[in-house]
Amino acid sequence: MRLTINPAIFLVFIILPLTVFPQDKYNLDFDNFNPKEQKIPTGWFKWGFFENLSGEKISDGNYAGKVVSDGNGKFGCITYWIPANYVGDTIKLSGRIKYENVKDYVGLLMRIDGYSKKKSLAFKSMQSLKIRGTNDWKEYSIQLPYPKNAKAIYVGGILGKKGVAWFDDFKVTIDGKDIQTLKETERLTLEKYDSGKLKSALSKSSSQLDLPNEQNIRNNLDSLIEKVGDKKIVAIGENTHGTSEFYQIREIITKRLVEEKGFNLVVLESPYDDIEILNRDLNTRPLDSLIRKHLFSIYQTQEMKSFLQWYKDNRSVHNIEFKGCDDSYWTFYELLKDRVNSTNDDKLNKLLKNLETNIQKSSNDNLKKEFKINNSIYNDILSIENHLKSTNSLTKQIEEILFNGKNTYVNYVSIKNKKPIQSRDEIMADRISFLAKESDKKIIVWAHNAHISNEIITDNEIGIMGRDLKKEFGKDYYTIGFTTLNGNYSFMDEKFINGDHNYTEKLKTASFQPIEGLFWENALSENGNSFIVDMSTLTNELDTDKIIGPTKLIGYSKESEEDIYFLPLIKDFDCLIFIKETNATTPIFE
Repeated sequence: MRLTINPAIFLVFIILPLTVFPQDKYNLDFDNFNPKEQKIPTGWFKWGFFENLSGEKISDGNYAGKVVSDGNGKFGCITYWIPANYVGDTIKLSGRIKYENVKDYVGLLMRIDGYSKKKSLAFKSMQSLKIRGTNDWKEYSIQLPYPKNAKAIYVGGILGKKGVAWFDDFKVTIDGKDIQTLKETERLTLEKYDSGKLKSALSKSSSQLDLPNEQNIRNNLDSLIEKVGDKKIVAIGENTHGTSEFYQIREIITKRLVEEKGFNLVVLESPYDDIEILNRDLNTRPLDSLIRKHLFSIYQTQEMKSFLQWYKDNRSVHNIEFKGCDDSYWTFYELLKDRVNSTNDDKLNKLLKNLETNIQKSSNDNLKKEFKINNSIYNDILSIENHLKSTNSLTKQIEEILFNGKNTYVNYVSIKNKKPIQSRDEIMADRISFLAKESDKKIIVWAHNAHISNEIITDNEIGIMGRDLKKEFGKDYYTIGFTTLNGNYSFMDEKFINGDHNYTEKLKTASFQPIEGLFWENALSENGNSFIVDMSTLTNELDTDKIIGPTKLIGYSKESEEDIYFLPLIKDFDCLIFIKETNATTPIFE
């Protein structure tokens, strides 16, 4: 079972304040309160289930917010809204809390929303700390990366289940500066930006991409290949997983980087262990069979097969490797057992047997047992690693397999130890970083735009992979995004891509939904049908990279309203390839 935990699900009832207060002063100390006329201090409102939220006098002229549990639900939160008219990198909330007879948890909460209908861009709560019991006033704090496309900041004091809590003296800072006095900055939006200036800047910042002739495409890519040839990691994206032209051009870029610039590792957004098995059997089993068994259904296409056939024919010529950066719960033991020489090592055989037994028991309808077993699997992997180290038998290849195994199960250990869980993006970043630590590795990443982005896109989760790699490798991490306006794409009905090992979902085709309003793709189409945009040049031409506008990021499933994101697209990628009209990938298996 794949573990996905999103703490934002606890905030399902939102009541926005009806009164607008001056934006240069926020009632974060709760003191703007008239108990004869108000139940709750000015500007504060209710999230959650509890009805008994109010203000209470602490001393002369000093009031606090108060939350009292009742039988109506699981939590109550006294909440304040702040317009996100600020710029910076880190936002911090601090405040004082007093509590009595708390049975579940109490703490601070912060959530940041964007312009789209999707869930939060960033969220943090002290819920996981399980602060309970009774205690007098004490100061606490939490912080988050501050999203560039934020629209609203919510701060609050949250109480779970039973107890009473008081909150006072909240303070919000961005990069250490108090939001009460911090200068506000109006958001630059695509809709309000000078369209003529943008069109002119795009023209000066882009180069033609001559479709569909492959030789012309290769020639059109000369400048890009020279620019990225000395990078450590080049990440090539896609705004859908099912667009044929993206795969075709990505393959051309990859071949040129391998053949001309010495790149020697391609990493796909797909299960690590499955692709290792695919590599093992590449010369002994039919390619179609390996694709069916070991690649996500969305990749079971003629376009992916074209690349894999080239890889099969050229991997020894160019000393190139192909790997995955996603979880795989299904083939880890097979892969490890295949690579470990346990002959005449009774202890290692015993450790491997324990691991095999626990993996066989890991799919369990009882969640508590599943957590316990998966914690045991993580410890089994550690024991095997330590034993191999002690016997000088830990090769680089086995170390890599064990590293990926630990990453697959690490969140079960984090939950047990009450530590923050790692998102899928963070774990994929860790895997790519691990591979990049070898000095001779030059890596090409094939993944969705949402993962390779230079900055976090939403949920304080999507985009962390790219953000972390950009932080670690700086200019040696280069992102190439792909986007389109019209046409059709492939998708599958099963959105939970790693819920089992039966990658047999049928690929379907859908047309892009009509766009209402001004999207980035509309603006790009004014510049031509297909071209490459250099974002650093575009930034210089516009004298800004902070323009926010809607764009589509479609995953494995069919397009919906939730696939619209409001982004500063110029900041998110180092280069963007736009194709106005595109087509769906061609399935291998009908």
